[in-house]
Amino acid sequence: MNTAPRQPHGAPADRARRTALRWSLAACCATAAGAAQAVIQLPSQPVSAAQGDASRTPPTPGGSLRLPSANTEQVLNSLIEAANAGDADAMVQVGMYYHANPGLPQAAATARRWWGRAADAGDVRGMAGYGYLLGVDNAGGQRDLSVAREWLHKARAAGLVRATYIESLLEGQITGPRKLRDARRLLEQAAQDGDPLAMNDLAVAWELDGSPERAREMYVLAAAQGYGAARANYLRLERQNRSSDSATLARLRTLSDDGNADATLQLAQLYHQGRGGVQRDFAQAIQLYRRAADGGSRSAREFLALAFSRSSRDNSARGVDAAWMEELATRINARTDAGKEGRDMLSDRPRRSEDALWNLTSLRWTPPVTDEPAVPPYSPARAPAEGLPIDE
Repeated sequence: MNTAPRQPHGAPADRARRTALRWSLAACCATAAGAAQAVIQLPSQPVSAAQGDASRTPPTPGGSLRLPSANTEQVLNSLIEAANAGDADAMVQVGMYYHANPGLPQAAATARRWWGRAADAGDVRGMAGYGYLLGVDNAGGQRDLSVAREWLHKARAAGLVRATYIESLLEGQITGPRKLRDARRLLEQAAQDGDPLAMNDLAVAWELDGSPERAREMYVLAAAQGYGAARANYLRLERQNRSSDSATLARLRTLSDDGNADATLQLAQLYHQGRGGVQRDFAQAIQLYRRAADGGSRSAREFLALAFSRSSRDNSARGVDAAWMEELATRINARTDAGKEGRDMLSDRPRRSEDALWNLTSLRWTPPVTDEPAVPPYSPARAPAEGLPIDE
């Protein structure tokens, strides 16, 4: 393994080609966590000054990549080729693809292998991803908390705030009051530095400690960075403040009118089942399902295909068999394209962050001002990872 000193990875020479490949891969994948964006009027407050003008931001299209489509393999293989040629940014992208698609064979092990290579190449995001997978159980290999800490310390030294949050999670897994205090201190530091996942989890802790107003302010700041769990928590507190079916219905209608496909889907489900303060109305439900589908809701499109698989001459529900609609109403589990985020819009329980590596590929970091390299040479005692084979 090459142990020559390397700086945190920036933009390789072939930036245009790499960026085009990354955008193509993102276009081939549906980002499940961002399928529905709730509209929140947020106070005009700065989220954080910790990642200011000096931040380094890889030109990526977004966060986790999901659900491969027909032409993903060709684009993915192109990224793998670039990664095998030494492009650390491509290594991070390929690792995120496998991390975001856990149903693929050996997905966790493959993500861990690619992020290990990216870490060895000096990419700060690779260090964070690799450190996380090393520090948790059932993540593609044997757990090694000491090596995980070393990689996370290097990512923190290079200015990646997410590494502080990840370290708080790993310390929180260890029993004992001292480790719990360490975990809370790291969580508070990551939140203070502006990481939205840390901000959300700290707000959950405040809320459970009996400080909902303080939590609400933090949820707003985390939601302003586009983090769905914080947005769902904010909406839940807002709903609890009004706590009535009419207020919830009005909120969903407002979101739907603003173009939120997930809220439109939930309205359709309310009319379909006749709950939440509305009378059962299959025709109105079908109209709302169609609006949600037109707005990009995959769940609404899937439901319409199922509903119209049994048609009727009775036009009371726009050609849908009423008995079939009755049966489908008993099967609705409030599933939305936003997953738990959609369900938690109507839930009373706070939601902690679920994926510590959310949005890893587009994280920003601020290298410290120092005459020394931001990432000194480091080579953990492990065998070099081999590249993912490419079918010719």
